[in-house]
Amino acid sequence: MAEAIRLKLRKRVAIVTGAGRGLGRAHALELARRGAKVVVNDPGVNLRGDDVGDHEPADAVVREIVAAGGKAVASYHDVGKPGQGNALADQAIAAFKRIDIVVNNAGNNRRNTFPDVTLEDFQAVLDVHLMGAFALTQAAWPHMVEQKHGRVVFTTSQVGFYGKIDSVAYGAAKNAVIGLMHGMKLSAAQHGILVNCIAPFALTRMGDLFPKELEALIQPAQVAAAVAYLCSDACTLNGEIVIAGGGHFARAITMESQGIDIENPDDVSAEAIKRGWKKLANMRKPLVYEDALKAVGATFDNLKRRVGLS
Repeated sequence: MAEAIRLKLRKRVAIVTGAGRGLGRAHALELARRGAKVVVNDPGVNLRGDDVGDHEPADAVVREIVAAGGKAVASYHDVGKPGQGNALADQAIAAFKRIDIVVNNAGNNRRNTFPDVTLEDFQAVLDVHLMGAFALTQAAWPHMVEQKHGRVVFTTSQVGFYGKIDSVAYGAAKNAVIGLMHGMKLSAAQHGILVNCIAPFALTRMGDLFPKELEALIQPAQVAAAVAYLCSDACTLNGEIVIAGGGHFARAITMESQGIDIENPDDVSAEAIKRGWKKLANMRKPLVYEDALKAVGATFDNLKRRVGLS
């Protein structure tokens, strides 16, 4: 039996990019089901993002939300193009007077192995996944700061964590989004803004290689459940990466090994690192840091202890 709706989003306004199909559509419908007013953004382009836009995908999602008793407007802005993030944020304010939630879901992909990736294709993928997410979120930021409330969800991918041979640009963009999130989280929390990442997998145009016999088990709606939690007032997470798909949910983090310390500077060499590799690569007791200063600071603290400064 489905769980009753407890995490409601009434009086919240959400922008969901790439919301005409697949994951974005599922996110928009789920947020609307929980009471949010939704700006359904989708330029209606193909997977490469280089054809003439079709307004019907965004319009269809708006009709579905309105038919269910919700409130939504369609947006056809292409967040990968300069100025479009600001225009989209302006549209949300004009329509609903505030912005509480930004779900950066829009994406494209131009599949090629590394030697065959063109600079044009690499830039086109970065423009949508990274630059588009940055521009829209920065445009929404002042409104969230003023109201002392905001939820931002970036979309990363396990392709960014581990790589995929034919998705070099896509993986690079998705890993860059993680860096953007970590940079934002440090100044967001003081304003009541929480910034997190979702790493989804589901049967969509983008994830068309999944086995068809599993179709019923890997629907976008299952990912949307995690997005709804990250967008809710009940969520207290900040700077987290949530893997979601197929009913599986997990936390992903950046970790470091305990490493090795070569105390005598004269003993530091490539050969010493080679000899110590097995020990320095051991991940049995990993270290996790809140930010880069704490990570580097741990090494400085160790050096200070070594020379008697602490």
